[in-house]
Amino acid sequence: MSPRRPKSRTVMALAACLMVTAAACSSSSKPSAGGTATTTGAGVTAPSVINIGYVADMQVPDPDVFYQIEGNSVVTSVYEGLVAYADNSTKIIPALATSWTISPDGLTYTFNLRPNVMFHDGTMMTSHDAEVSFMRRTALGSTVSAPAYMLADVAGYATPSPLVFVITLKVPVAPFMDYMAAPYGPKISSSTALAAHAGTDMDQTWLDTHDAGTGPFTITNFIPGQQYTLTAFPSYWGGAPKVSEIHISIIPDITTQQEELQSGQLQMIIHGLNKQDIQSYENNPKYQVQRFPANFKDMMMVNENKGPFTSQALRSALQQDVNKSEIVSDVYGNDASISNQIYPAGELPVGMASDTPTYDPSVLAGLVKGLSDKNVDIAYTSDDARNQQVAEIIQTELQTAGMNATVRAMPIAVAFNLPTDPKDAPDLLVSTLNPDDSAPDGWVRIFMHTFDGTNGTLNWLLCSDKSADAAMDKGQNLTDPTAIQAAYAQSGDDLYQSGCFVTIADVKDVVVADAGYSNWMHQLPTVFSVEFGKLTLHS
Repeated sequence: MSPRRPKSRTVMALAACLMVTAAACSSSSKPSAGGTATTTGAGVTAPSVINIGYVADMQVPDPDVFYQIEGNSVVTSVYEGLVAYADNSTKIIPALATSWTISPDGLTYTFNLRPNVMFHDGTMMTSHDAEVSFMRRTALGSTVSAPAYMLADVAGYATPSPLVFVITLKVPVAPFMDYMAAPYGPKISSSTALAAHAGTDMDQTWLDTHDAGTGPFTITNFIPGQQYTLTAFPSYWGGAPKVSEIHISIIPDITTQQEELQSGQLQMIIHGLNKQDIQSYENNPKYQVQRFPANFKDMMMVNENKGPFTSQALRSALQQDVNKSEIVSDVYGNDASISNQIYPAGELPVGMASDTPTYDPSVLAGLVKGLSDKNVDIAYTSDDARNQQVAEIIQTELQTAGMNATVRAMPIAVAFNLPTDPKDAPDLLVSTLNPDDSAPDGWVRIFMHTFDGTNGTLNWLLCSDKSADAAMDKGQNLTDPTAIQAAYAQSGDDLYQSGCFVTIADVKDVVVADAGYSNWMHQLPTVFSVEFGKLTLHS
């Protein structure tokens, strides 16, 4: 299978925020809430027009180019794939395909498409649209389409009838159906619209500000760096949404977002609030707090290439020194749970790939006494304020053990470059990370596989284990579900023994919203988003 490409979406979001004008960063410049409002039993009104803020520009809504976190709520509201994840589950369910079969050798996937699906341009979906859409992603190439890796092992396509689409692979790919369900997975676009607006760049210019999707919303306004408007598509195959419009403005400051929520200018804050902020809304009848399980993990990477943790014994002792319970309680409260597995919760059955060291700080303290160099450089990625809180708790724990620990912030862009430019690499690096999909491969291969200069892994501190690599590589091309789970469990066990990673918390997606919305649904890997097309305006 082709190597995983680097994830650039967080870096792109950071760069985009730096590029927007000062006026755009300090003012939401959005329409006021309007539309039909439904009154709840508690007397709370729920506007059918929802205003939300992004902390950074999502750059482009092109489904084959988009590869960020901020912007999931746009792309997944406008476009759909063949399949999707069930609500808060790793189970894969129908979307634009109603059913599918997989050949015993794992090479042929046959999808039966949903009839009577209308694109936003008024044309009806057929297998030809699916073929054109998949081919476009591959043709754009990995330098333009980072998620093109999901189709790297496709041998060809067939369209035996207007509602049957067949994909043939070169080799079995265990996470292939997860690729199809992922928020960054292939989406079906109107081949008519793509042909009409191809230009000289395969529709990239047109799709920067327009869409060709089938989703419950269509893009009616897209001004990069400022604001976007999504409008309900009345002919949506799943029924017209209850929400009539979504207005999204760039509001980098979370304090400003809170002020606008409280004044009624925003109806929701979809991420960025800390534990104390969230608690302030808990018992206020004007608001609701929605917590969703997510493929989102707070983790500490360990540097085996320099500093005190070149010793495997010290790395293992470090695992025992981190008080996960204290961190979850102090930093996250109800917004996370203690991590007990190397993988995000739900990707493997409970008990597999366990990360449950016995908390015993005396082990590290005993080893530290014999160290000549007790200095520890702890960095945290500055994209989430909670990372600093976690790093400072770990700093205190290491100082108690007799180490001289210091803490510094690291821009996420710098962290992404560490594998190829390790001169700024710390001894420990705290970050909260998410994979592209809910398959185990999407976690360990991105963040924990050995970096060889070409495979695009985000193993930032270059600590890895060859036996873990071999197990995940084996699992990637298996077809039996039990054997696949066993291979990834073995990879996780090997990684735990290496001491290269200390997983701390499984972090939830938390949304604070006006009280009048209900029927909340969420997909595990689609962080910083909700399914707006499913919301209702009553309690």
